[in-house]
Amino acid sequence: MDSIVNYILRLQQTLENLPLEKIDQVITILHAARMHGKQIFIMGNGGSASTASHFVCDLGKNTRHLGWPNFKAIGLADNMAIFSAYANDEGYENVFRNQLDSLLMSGDVVIGISASGNSPNVIGAMELARNRGAITIGFTGFDGGRLAKLVDVNLHVASDSIEQVEDIHLILEHLITKVLREEVQRVTTARELEALFPRSLHTFMEAEETYTANQPLTTDSRERSKSSLELFTAISQELAVELNLRDLLRRILRLTLENLDATSGSVVVLNEIGEVVEGAMVYNGKVQSHSTQQFAEVMDSGLAGWVVENRQAALIPNTREDPRWLRRSWDQEREEARSAISVPLMTNERVVGVLTLVNSQAGKFTEEDLSLLTAIAVFASLVNYAI
Repeated sequence: MDSIVNYILRLQQTLENLPLEKIDQVITILHAARMHGKQIFIMGNGGSASTASHFVCDLGKNTRHLGWPNFKAIGLADNMAIFSAYANDEGYENVFRNQLDSLLMSGDVVIGISASGNSPNVIGAMELARNRGAITIGFTGFDGGRLAKLVDVNLHVASDSIEQVEDIHLILEHLITKVLREEVQRVTTARELEALFPRSLHTFMEAEETYTANQPLTTDSRERSKSSLELFTAISQELAVELNLRDLLRRILRLTLENLDATSGSVVVLNEIGEVVEGAMVYNGKVQSHSTQQFAEVMDSGLAGWVVENRQAALIPNTREDPRWLRRSWDQEREEARSAISVPLMTNERVVGVLTLVNSQAGKFTEEDLSLLTAIAVFASLVNYAI
């Protein structure tokens, strides 16, 4: 009985000393990887291989949410054919490194799980990851070993018990996955959507009746009373039926601009074969009239087209430094550095449109803004566009 009690007491003490700030860092890194479509590679040996596989399963399956991008999680210990081939022909120390060599891209995330922190195959893979410009994360125990010094973020379990280190690594995996899942659910709950769309729809409709094309956007609506999600959803469905598509898009776009402090933006709708059927644009606070052909130009060679092709969101801190940003002949500020975010509108796994926002200053949008815009896109995708 004493052994049982001692095991549990030591486990509790170790849990109390976990590095909470670094856990939060890992969650932030993984969320950013999700939003930007980056791959996440996870590896380990023995019990750590089991935890790695479990992590891949949880990230891939248990975080899925309608309208949000899925995690691209890959387990490097899961394909026994290629694992054993590399081990047999090129050495066990290369089983992870050689898999990464074929797949890893700059900006991807590599997670190595090693209780000792000294597994040669994990160390070799991490060295490659660092050279390729990947973000590296370690799950370690004991003194952290070599792995702790190689990675960008080390989740260290301060224990010299192999069993308890592996116990807590699995707990950390579950904790991280749960927070990632709940964060998406929180953003898309009624309370959060009310924060994203802070005007009651009745007030919004009254404002729209007096709105003119040359009237600049205002932000005073942030102080107005919030509607319930049920009211917003019910009336928005009526709007989708009673208004023409262009007017509906303008309303959604204006709400979005106001809530994310953007100066310009566009929303484009696509049909089943990817052709532009409608669009709306606000530029420097004023509604712009553009033809379907002009919106098609955006889709063919601009940021929105990249978002559709890659089926993932994009955040551009500086439009002058990103080749995905297409400067237009009518863009009076084309020489100015700005920031932009763009997200796909998804329905039944199909891209049905793109929502893009621009701020007149570089570096103004954040990862949090990208998450919020994704939540707005989820909501907008639920509106019946009848396309």
